[in-house]
Amino acid sequence: MLRSRVSLLTCCLVLGALGIARAQATPAAPPTPRPGSAEQAQVDPLHQAGRNVTISLLTMGNGEQVWELFGHNALWIHDNVTNRDTVFNWGVFSFHQEHFIPHFLQGRMLYSMGGDSMENVLAAYRYWNRSVLSQELDLSASQKDSILATIQRNALPENVNYRYDYYRDNCSTRVRDILDHALGGPLSVQAAGLTDATYRWHSLRLMQGNLPIMLGVDIGLGRPSDVKLTKWQEMFLPRKLHDFIAKVNVMDSTGAMKPLVRSDRVLFQATRAPEPAAPPDMGLWLLFGGVIGAAVMTALGFMATPLRPGMRFVAALVAGAWSLAAGLLGTVLVLLWAVTDHVFAHSNENVLLFNPLWLALAIMLPVYLWSGRWEAPTRRVTAVIVVLALTALGLHVLGISRQENVPLIGLMLPPALGFMAITVRARWAPIPRRVPPLAQHQA
Repeated sequence: MLRSRVSLLTCCLVLGALGIARAQATPAAPPTPRPGSAEQAQVDPLHQAGRNVTISLLTMGNGEQVWELFGHNALWIHDNVTNRDTVFNWGVFSFHQEHFIPHFLQGRMLYSMGGDSMENVLAAYRYWNRSVLSQELDLSASQKDSILATIQRNALPENVNYRYDYYRDNCSTRVRDILDHALGGPLSVQAAGLTDATYRWHSLRLMQGNLPIMLGVDIGLGRPSDVKLTKWQEMFLPRKLHDFIAKVNVMDSTGAMKPLVRSDRVLFQATRAPEPAAPPDMGLWLLFGGVIGAAVMTALGFMATPLRPGMRFVAALVAGAWSLAAGLLGTVLVLLWAVTDHVFAHSNENVLLFNPLWLALAIMLPVYLWSGRWEAPTRRVTAVIVVLALTALGLHVLGISRQENVPLIGLMLPPALGFMAITVRARWAPIPRRVPPLAQHQA
């Protein structure tokens, strides 16, 4: 069965310390029959002449799982001689491939082309309650021959795998490129215009049903994900490819223009809501969360007096947990940028908000709140963290920043200022060092 895909951003999400989404592998593409063999005599659709096949673009709707949120697509080859239906897609991977985890973490995943029968494909997507749309393409025999030849080349052992990129080289861009090549390039020409969307915008739009995942992806994406997309780039999404070719006109053999899509059918209609039209506006909510978090942690810090050991413990625990989470995320962001091929996680200004300095504060601030020790170094580290967060804000105020991370600044800057208030409180209300009980008795 055609099973399996990891969402375009699962890699980024996983490396954002939010966990690896599981997926099921799809069968590999059928081997290419030897010329003159018995298998060849059965007339595999890939070895039919283009005039004898019908080629359609299949577009599968979104599902519930992380790896289903961006949809899927494939090419449906119908053999008009044998009535055989074969579906080819470029979204196959296996957990059993060699060095899977290291390649996954480094952004060097290998995906491959897979094939299955139309019967199995429809049964699978009915089971998952995901819509299946079919667009029969009005292609010449030579154009169909070009598509079949490309799929044949992809099916060769040396070509079946490819280096997956969740935005620039995925199941949808592979289909887009095959069609554009067969047609002689009109899709890339007609899709050169800019849109108002970015990779981040589309990612948050489609992932908004799962807040932790959406927030993790937002933190993990850097400046490259905030560049305005062309219509061509936007077709990394299967639905965008479907919508674009539905309106495309191409030139026929006489030089006249004709629609590329001959007919558009719904093979299965899911009973789920359509995909969201826009990402949620999280700015005020994240600012509210940051302010509330800062107020709670600051209040706990000021109540952490020597006469309240329970409050000291709670304040140290909360401050340590927040700092540890921010520090771990910051470490992941630095590693994503420095040592992986996750290009869209590079040049990430969120390292000014989440960075390894928080790990130092995760130790120093609880010690200070519990015992009053390390006052000066804790204050200095906190001051650096505040300056970095203010720098992130200043880049936007000055119009220098090109990254859409103002909502995250609203989440992280208030707690940093709250910790600064806690560390400077010693100037007017010192937290005395704990005195051993025996020394108190002797005094």
